[in-house]
Amino acid sequence: MFKMIVFDMDWTLTLSRGDMQPSMIPLFKELLKKYKVWVISGWDYVQFQSQILKFLWNDEELLKNLYICPTCSTKMYLYVDWEWKKQYSLDFTENEKKHIISVLENAIDELWLKPEKTYWELIEDRWTQITYAVLGQETPREIKSAYDPDFEKRKKIREYIKDDLKWFEVLVAGATSIDITREWVDKAYGIQKLMELTWLNKNEIIFVWDAVFPWGNDYPPLDKLWIITKKVFDLKDTEEFISEMIK
Repeated sequence: MFKMIVFDMDWTLTLSRGDMQPSMIPLFKELLKKYKVWVISGWDYVQFQSQILKFLWNDEELLKNLYICPTCSTKMYLYVDWEWKKQYSLDFTENEKKHIISVLENAIDELWLKPEKTYWELIEDRWTQITYAVLGQETPREIKSAYDPDFEKRKKIREYIKDDLKWFEVLVAGATSIDITREWVDKAYGIQKLMELTWLNKNEIIFVWDAVFPWGNDYPPLDKLWIITKKVFDLKDTEEFISEMIK
């Protein structure tokens, strides 16, 4: 029934900022032999290299079926002629970046959000996306998981800044982050671009995710496109799903 499988990355294919697990690697390779696979994340391209791509080497027969979209599909890369080539990049202007960063800095001050201990920078410019990590971009995984498990803290931050960023998408991401992209550019936008590129229709695509909720960065494919979805609860659950798909 399906010809393409779309995966969120953190907590679905890998742990947050973590390498693909040894048990996942052979399953993922087998999946690429049978299906087109699209991986999307709020992380930038370098994190895809670190967490997934380094385990696939340069097997062109596998990699030609892999599509990667960093920063919530504001960029797309395809494997062409033995290298990963950027297909598009929806970069912010300098003025747009300054405005977004200013709004975030004001919110941090006015809401008393500056933590006593930070793990690297709080606001990261990913060129096509500005990401605000409440505790810092390199927060240890166990601290991330405990910070905002019900997303309510970041929901309040999003509510506070969204009017000042009304011409942008402002979505909660991961365990401690808020992603800001151009208006209408989100994971649904990326899937639409992929459908144009691959000539697939939405009924031939399944989206695998670990956490979908309104105002979250995994929500737009469901809300806007009504894509068929599969919820997984952890990496083991993802492995079981892939095992069923490659039988």
